[in-house]
Amino acid sequence: MHPGVTVSIWLFFFSWPVINAEDCPPGREEARHEEAKLHKDLLCAYSYEYRPVTDHKKTVTVKVRFSIKYLSFDALEETFTVHSWVAMSWMDEFLRWDPADYGDIKEIQMESHEVWTPRMALFNADATMYQSDLFYTTCTVDYRGTVTCVPHIAHSGICRTSLTRWPYDVQNCTLYFGSWMHKGEQVNFTFYSNQPIVTNDFQNGPDWKLLKITNERLPGVYACCPNDTYPMLKYTFVLKREAAGPAAIVVVPSIVIVLITLSSVLLGVKDNIRLMLLCFSLFGHFTFLTEIGYDIPKHGADTPIILLFVRDSMIVTLTAILVTLLLMSLIKRSLPAPGWMISLNRLLASGPGKYVVFTEFDPNDSSKHKLAEEDGNAQEETKPSTDWIQFANLLNSFMFIVIFLVYFILICVYIPYD
Repeated sequence: MHPGVTVSIWLFFFSWPVINAEDCPPGREEARHEEAKLHKDLLCAYSYEYRPVTDHKKTVTVKVRFSIKYLSFDALEETFTVHSWVAMSWMDEFLRWDPADYGDIKEIQMESHEVWTPRMALFNADATMYQSDLFYTTCTVDYRGTVTCVPHIAHSGICRTSLTRWPYDVQNCTLYFGSWMHKGEQVNFTFYSNQPIVTNDFQNGPDWKLLKITNERLPGVYACCPNDTYPMLKYTFVLKREAAGPAAIVVVPSIVIVLITLSSVLLGVKDNIRLMLLCFSLFGHFTFLTEIGYDIPKHGADTPIILLFVRDSMIVTLTAILVTLLLMSLIKRSLPAPGWMISLNRLLASGPGKYVVFTEFDPNDSSKHKLAEEDGNAQEETKPSTDWIQFANLLNSFMFIVIFLVYFILICVYIPYD
């Protein structure tokens, strides 16, 4: 080793006691006021590792109040996070004093790591995130031994989503708090008697609106441990999705597809626009399902009813296409119509059923009928074609009524609303 380095090391060790032995400069002496003396006396022989009771059979009652500040809900990961100020108050029998002995001081501030603090755990916490049940903050202690701490804590728990009414869904997320190891006879968590939940400064998170919060204390009595209790504090948050964006992407196009299908049925069979609109509507269903697949959460346990609506609407549209092809073949027939078909046409034409047949294909628009009028034999040559066209009118009207009723039921049952 270099001689200069050796000399420096020896000088450092020999000068260390001298440096420590120096007195503090003026103005840097140890505090002598009553608050410093009280703080030192309270922590003398104090241990924060054990419950603050003189008799181990006594129960430490911890009162809890949540002041909710902000929350967020991730529907994709099914995690619910609450940011809040958690006020906790309990009695510490080792932190009592007579104010007359300390300049009439009745309250003092101490750090949470210096005194015993309750370890309130979140039982349904998100395991992917580390969440300690310890907290670090400044607490107040009064001369009677009442300790009050108000740490700012973020609790993240699991919340199973219910997507039946998506995108107008309402979620119920519940958080369970309690002592992880202590029994209720040792550490008893309970609510403040007044205002156990405060939402004065609360702000809604993105895409979700808080409707209400309810709290309930569960006694924690189980068959396995009849002589012990494990109480829990239950907080239920009711959230409503802000569905203005999803509704514009999902609900409104669903209504548009229904209108396209219904309006196409009112068009004439000979008009190719009818078949084109129905095919366009069927293609729109497939495109619409693809778009919903990108927007909807993937991990929900329930199937959104809007998907059931699109599925059934697709079946209705496909049925309308097949019936349209059938009607196109009927109006082109020139063979004599069966007797039952002629009787059915006459029955509807002479009775109240004529008001049901409101979609009518004009038989006079056929080239055969015009050519037959020139020959003077119109009645004999066009009679079979007219019967088929009248029957096609009947089928088309019946199909429109059925489709209208089916869509009315589907909209009432499957279209979610706010």
